[in-house]
Parts: sequence; structure tokens; C-alpha cells
Amino acid sequence: MGAMRRNLIAGLLIVGGLVLMGTSLPALGLVRLGSSEVAVQPIPALGEPLSPPHQHPKFLPGTGNTGAGPSQVVAYLSIPKLGIKNAQIFDRGVDGGGNMLIAKGYAVTHYANSSPIGSGNAVLYGHDDIEGSIFARLKDLAIGDELQVAVAGADPVVYHVTARTIVAPTAVQILQPTNDVRLTVFTCWPNWVDTQRVVVTAVPATS
Repeated sequence: MGAMRRNLIAGLLIVGGLVLMGTSLPALGLVRLGSSEVAVQPIPALGEPLSPPHQHPKFLPGTGNTGAGPSQVVAYLSIPKLGIKNAQIFDRGVDGGGNMLIAKGYAVTHYANSSPIGSGNAVLYGHDDIEGSIFARLKDLAIGDELQVAVAGADPVVYHVTARTIVAPTAVQILQPTNDVRLTVFTCWPNWVDTQRVVVTAVPATS
């Protein structure tokens, strides 16, 4: 009889503990009962130089402005895995206030102060959650995936992804020149949150 009483008391203590835990965790923001939402820690506000048209440092070197007009297509981008085919690429630089400019609509922007496509570090970017969201799924690319870039009047050049990283909006080093030929492709991430940047690096395929 004493053993049964001890087991009953222990069981009541366990149930009581579970009830207490279930009522305290939501108050701490660790879980939300009856909801599929996941609590996240607040992210401190950052300057967002890689989020056009926000501010970015003006000291970055200009290495290859082609002088293309705002309506001139400089190349076409295809990414088979993402269903992107012959997306137009336009050159954009910065405005008088040092803000990165971005092409309108379902288009890709070549940062005009980066290297020309096919020479050095050519930086491409596009929207992730507005105006067609051309790079909404950029994070889905993996090492080895294929990108194709056709400069106007030339055959497409195949590139293969060599890296995919998530960086802070302040990571302006991705815009810097490199000694090798590469594409640096980035967009805001996560979709509709845009507190970070997803960056994909691709290099020409070797024959």
C-alpha cells in the first residue's frame, strides 16, 4: 500500500511538472502552443550595403564599367535548376548618394563597378521577393550546379557553382576584384525577412 502511494505521488509530481513547463515555455518565447510559428531571436539592426538601394561604401574600386546605357542588355543568364532561362542582365552602378542601383522587374543586375562578365569578379544580383523574384530560390543552388551566361553576340559560357554562403549585409568584400574569373551572385535572404544575403560563387567550367 505504501509503495502504491509513493508511485501515485511521484506520478502527480511528474504531471504537475509537465503542466508547469507547458505554461512557462510560451511565456519565455521558447515555444508557441497551438501554432506552427517558430520563435526567433531578434536580430540587431545593421546597415545594409548589399541591399540595393541602401548605402554602401564609396571607396570600392571601379574595375570595368562598360558604359552600357540603362536599357541596353549586356548579357543573358540561365540557371536550369531554378528554371531561369535567358534572363536579361543590365548594368547598374551607384547613384549620386552612393546607393547601389538595381534593374527593374524580372531582371538581373550586373554591378557596373565590378569586373566585366568573363573577366575577374563579375557581381550579379536581383530581387528575392518582389518584381518577379528572380532569385527567390538562389539558396537552393549547390556545389556543381550550372549557370550559363551569354554576353550579347557571343555563345553561352557555362559556370559551375563552387560555393554558397550566407553573409551579413555588411559583407562588402564580396564586391572586391579577384585574380580569377568568377561570378558572384547574391540576393537578400530569407525571403520577406531580408536580414542576410545568400551568395553563390561560380567559375567557368573546365573542358
